[in-house]
Amino acid sequence: MGCAGMRFGRNIPREHAKMPTHEELFTPNPRLISEKILARPEGGFKPATIVNLLAAAWIQFQVHDWAQHASSGETWDVPMPKGDTWPDKKMKIFRTKVDSTLSKLDDESPGYKNENTHWWDGSQIYGSTEAETVELRSNCHDGQLAVDRVNGEQFLPRENGIPKTGFHHNWWVGLEMLHTLFALEHNAIAGHLKLSNPSWTSDEIFDTARLINCALMAKIHTIEWTPAILKHPTLKIGMEANWWGLVGDKLWHVFGRIFDNKSEVISGIPGSGTDQDGAPYSLTEEFVSVYRLHPLVPDDIAFFKVKSGQHADTLPMKEVAFERARTPLDDKTSNSNGLGLNFADVFYSFGVNYPGAIRAKNMPNFLRDLHLPADKEFPQGRHLDMGTVDILRDRERGVPRYNAFRRLFHMPAVRNFKELTGPGPEAAKLAADLEEVYNGDIEAVDLLAGTLSEPLPEGFGFSDTAFRVFILMASRRIKSDRFLAGDGWCPEVYTREGMDWVQKNTMKDVLCRHFPELVAPLRNVDNAFAPWEKVGRTADYKGKETNA
Repeated sequence: MGCAGMRFGRNIPREHAKMPTHEELFTPNPRLISEKILARPEGGFKPATIVNLLAAAWIQFQVHDWAQHASSGETWDVPMPKGDTWPDKKMKIFRTKVDSTLSKLDDESPGYKNENTHWWDGSQIYGSTEAETVELRSNCHDGQLAVDRVNGEQFLPRENGIPKTGFHHNWWVGLEMLHTLFALEHNAIAGHLKLSNPSWTSDEIFDTARLINCALMAKIHTIEWTPAILKHPTLKIGMEANWWGLVGDKLWHVFGRIFDNKSEVISGIPGSGTDQDGAPYSLTEEFVSVYRLHPLVPDDIAFFKVKSGQHADTLPMKEVAFERARTPLDDKTSNSNGLGLNFADVFYSFGVNYPGAIRAKNMPNFLRDLHLPADKEFPQGRHLDMGTVDILRDRERGVPRYNAFRRLFHMPAVRNFKELTGPGPEAAKLAADLEEVYNGDIEAVDLLAGTLSEPLPEGFGFSDTAFRVFILMASRRIKSDRFLAGDGWCPEVYTREGMDWVQKNTMKDVLCRHFPELVAPLRNVDNAFAPWEKVGRTADYKGKETNA
């Protein structure tokens, strides 16, 4: 259950998740939707001002732990609309690999395997197989992960330019930062365990440090990242109750689970006992769909020095992605475009930069004209429009369209395009564009197009429709896990110091432990995913990346 190679589940009955016909797959043309509904106009960056760019990097970092579909050797050939500027007449997108037929239902509603583990087990750092984990630990002692030291900084090792970590696809500086940070956090935990348990083997230290690191990431996501991007007081109370229960963190630290009860309402889901709700645990196709958050990616990133706040340079996304991910950290001798910054500088820069708002007409052109480098799976590389890919993937995998999806989640369907987008002149223009692209058929609107177009509840960083799946799966991922909700959540497994490490640390603590220079910009910040205080001369910079 939940291991690599197991199928994605469904949040809806499978009879509503049928493989589309060829006509359904390409109607309306996915590329047309990308061009008319998803594309960010030149100079039209819409910032999400309630969070910082670290929040965008974090969710990609987490999704890489949770989900990865396999590709088949066949392609979908998406025809280009008349007058399209794409260099080829067709866009070739590799099809999702369909799992073997296990029942008659699979003929109409295929299943798809997850190449990653479904659990919150840090597989993006540690790998999804034992062989991967062993390789990442090679030549290491005392339960540590391998890191290289270069000019006083610690980096992930590289082989042929590729970072050696559990999951390295779609690499950019944001992933470089977080993979490095939590490799360092693992090693700090391992060092702490070694001091407390000097007789332990390297394997015992490693396995326990991994548990602690993964539980800390689950906690950070639950009670820090989520309330940051869904900034509503009721939701904050709810997400904190998921972890601490209604007693709250202060009383939990004094009494633990009050009277050793198993009530998740009183004392939180961790330690309350597992419950699979009658179905083996898995992540779902619908869960993957609502985490299509590409508008978070900005056009450019402004980099600053944390000590002075001085602006170092502003780089377009393509200059900090794939093999160029370390450009801000490179010095001029190794990379003529390098900025010579350290990790503290780059984390600070992310703390004061805004990501994009998760709205229609805000997907960066960097992702809509994406040149992926060659790798073992795709030796020729790929040229893709991720807007087209996002629309096609939901259709291909039988994810219902927007109104059908809402009905299946017991939400009212919208009656027309103006009702979908809400009031205001900008919304009216979007409604008109949607109506034109979808030929007046409100039932044809794709899930992604709908969720990016609907008005947001107060304080929400993404749509109420997407939130329904999110909140359903947020609790299930913890409640199903024996190391979080079950008997594995105890000092006998984590150690007492391990339990304390999880429960007493926050993202802010992790950042400041490894990069003490960040104490100043984080001093008055309650949530590390909210915008940080600007240091020194940073406020002099007037670019769109840090100003709204």
